[in-house]
Amino acid sequence: MLSLTVTHCKSGLVTMSNNCYNLISTGQSQNKSGDYSSALDNFNKVLSKCDAYDAKEKANAGKAAALNGLHQYNDALTAANAGLKVNSSSLDNLFERANAELGLGMATEAKADLATITNLTGKNRNTAQRATIYAKIAETETRQQQYTDALQHIGDAISLDGSNMSFYLQRGDINAAAGNYTTAIANYDEAIAKGKDDGEAWKARTAAVIKMYQKKYGTESAEGLKKRLSASEKQTLCSSIQTAQSKGLKDVQVDLVQATICK
Repeated sequence: MLSLTVTHCKSGLVTMSNNCYNLISTGQSQNKSGDYSSALDNFNKVLSKCDAYDAKEKANAGKAAALNGLHQYNDALTAANAGLKVNSSSLDNLFERANAELGLGMATEAKADLATITNLTGKNRNTAQRATIYAKIAETETRQQQYTDALQHIGDAISLDGSNMSFYLQRGDINAAAGNYTTAIANYDEAIAKGKDDGEAWKARTAAVIKMYQKKYGTESAEGLKKRLSASEKQTLCSSIQTAQSKGLKDVQVDLVQATICK
């Protein structure tokens, strides 16, 4: 027996039943925990059993999120588009479509979708959500080598949610992609100082240090660097490598640099 009131429109129901609501809630929790396969099963059940518009909208968004989690980006794009046919302003489906487009290398399309989301959520009080959107926009701009815009948007993300350490790391990645290695290293150091003291941050920092010296001396050869680095530069490089390895870094190229320069 349904305990929610349902309303009919020209082509279906508006409000979902409790059973559909519970399936969607379960699927959303599974997506959040990374159990994408189980989430996908639940959202497919919703789409096969539930006719209400809000159920279809949320189920397609959840299905797209699960498929994005499984790296099945073409199918995720299809699911998100199906949700947007139900509601063209669905933030969840726009966001998942942008994620799918990013996965497929469709940077221009993803940026357009994320810009639409930003416009729709300009007054959204959920600052963490808005910050994530700005970070996603910065990601698409980095792929398009629009580094100034990317830095502006990741700065916006940090202003909205300064507790998210991944944003500080991303700012370093943007500067590294732009060839601003000294600034990138400072960004990584800030992320580490704020609590992102893990293998991911130290791997990025170490890569930036190596690239900084490669750029400075015009060589990618470990032997070439060995001949040109000053004692203090060798100490800076080797210390970063050692710390990164202590945090779990395993990288053949970094190991080669260490073996050539640090021993």
